[in-house]
Amino acid sequence: MVLAIFALAAAVIMPSTSRMLDQATAHAVFFEFQRQVSDLRREANRTGEAIRLVDPAATPSEGERTVTLREPWRYTLAPALDIAPGGSCSPTTANLLKDDRVVMTLRAQDADCRFIRQATTAAPPREPSPR
Repeated sequence: MVLAIFALAAAVIMPSTSRMLDQATAHAVFFEFQRQVSDLRREANRTGEAIRLVDPAATPSEGERTVTLREPWRYTLAPALDIAPGGSCSPTTANLLKDDRVVMTLRAQDADCRFIRQATTAAPPREPSPR
């Protein structure tokens, strides 16, 4: 009887624990992405040279940069993020993906290069089932 109670408790707790770990990892990846962009911004400010951060799926040309995320995470970026020599940034939208699934959509719209998480759109309400 005790084993059955433990098994039932584990079956209830494990999925929520897994979701919490996934969310914590997603936030850690977001903060790492933001930190790398902030490092590029400081570099542009320090060197006085513009930096362009591009989507890693595109082949970066000379002077264009990408950032590296932990496996299996990657990002998409549209349009490219232009960082001016003084450190101000152009508006852009980034998606953080895990295993080709968008986990988080971010938008940078201020010149300070800070990305904010966009609210995900809720699924449309389902039609009530006929009885």
